[in-house]
Amino acid sequence: QKHTSIIHKYFDEQSIPLLLPIVGSTLAIPAWYLTTHTAGTTTTNAFEIAMFWLAVEYLVAECWFGPTIAVLQSAVGPSKTGTAQGLFVLTGAVGNLAPTLLGWIYGNQIDGGSASSSSEVLANLLGWGVCMGYLLSAIFFAVSVLSDGETLEASSKRN
Repeated sequence: QKHTSIIHKYFDEQSIPLLLPIVGSTLAIPAWYLTTHTAGTTTTNAFEIAMFWLAVEYLVAECWFGPTIAVLQSAVGPSKTGTAQGLFVLTGAVGNLAPTLLGWIYGNQIDGGSASSSSEVLANLLGWGVCMGYLLSAIFFAVSVLSDGETLEASSKRN
């Protein structure tokens, strides 16, 4: 009986680099949550603990750029790498609007007379907002692994 691992079942040579962003985004969720919710504890070294979790979050969450760009460029082919890279940067720019959105929500909650303290509101908002972003990233990276590239191949044959 031939044994195949889960990794070999879902990943091929072109998509295996996306395993790192999937795992990194997933591990960033608890690390970020612990970063934002450690400071509110009564522990005397809460700041140091929060900074430790922030360092862990940076290490696991920010490791996706290289593998993602490599997969993107190999998937679209040499004639479309510039366009693909430009669209990739554009989506990142749109994603950078998230802090503005979170700030707007925070301002409305504080102005609306939230029963919680402002630091508690901010910690919860950042915790949920950023963790959901990491979860969506992991899901989108996984979905991109499951796509088999037929759409890209058909599109490039028409052009």
